[in-house]
Amino acid sequence: MNLLTAGESIQMKFPVYVIHVRTGADDREESIIRQFGGLNIPFEWVLDYDICEINGQILNKYKNPEKNLRLDEISCCLKHKSAWEKIGESHSDGGLIFEDDVILDKRDFFSHFNIAIEEFAGLGSDVGCICIGDGCAMHVPWTKTRRGIHIYPAGQMRAADSYWISRKAARLLNHWVDDHGFSLPADHLLTKSLNNLGVPIFWLEPTIVRQGSHDGVFKSTIQLNDEGILHKKYEFLIKKIRRKYIYPLFGIDPRYK
Repeated sequence: MNLLTAGESIQMKFPVYVIHVRTGADDREESIIRQFGGLNIPFEWVLDYDICEINGQILNKYKNPEKNLRLDEISCCLKHKSAWEKIGESHSDGGLIFEDDVILDKRDFFSHFNIAIEEFAGLGSDVGCICIGDGCAMHVPWTKTRRGIHIYPAGQMRAADSYWISRKAARLLNHWVDDHGFSLPADHLLTKSLNNLGVPIFWLEPTIVRQGSHDGVFKSTIQLNDEGILHKKYEFLIKKIRRKYIYPLFGIDPRYK
């Protein structure tokens, strides 16, 4: 795989997709345009499967996920699947998928992402998924990190907010959901399907993306009982301290359930 220099358009190597809704999220849209434009990252919105577009035919096709999921969760899953289809049909080795509440690390995004891809390429595999953000405040325990290593095997996704997936893995995921349908939210769906397919999951450490709806930048569009931006900000900070710095002292590794 060819690497990129800082500031070089990653569109030259990987397509970039941002999951979004057609109306009602102007603040998120403005944030994505500002951030990605500032980093010279071309991207494509994934707008298919808004809630209003989900009908009985679609629900039947995917084994009636409304029995277990709300329509907003179903919409999110189908938008991810749409991105997998696009990556699977591309001529690139893989692609990046973001949800529209992400906050990119402006200083280190390119350098750490390129290192992650270089390390993955060194494994000699064309199937894999790399979580690049700190979704759910989950990190590789500092007791497990090693100098010069940036991607670490994991048994589950951190979250579905930001990840790179190889083209072959995207194709496998797409076919798996076509065959089995789904009944889990996007992050758990990814974990279950990737594990069933034998596709390795990796966590990037240090991370290069934050999830704005978790740390108070945006109000969540999926989580119920959202208690406000300030509350979410402090809640996430406490969770991050606990999971990143305290858990490792007790031998807890969030990469595995």
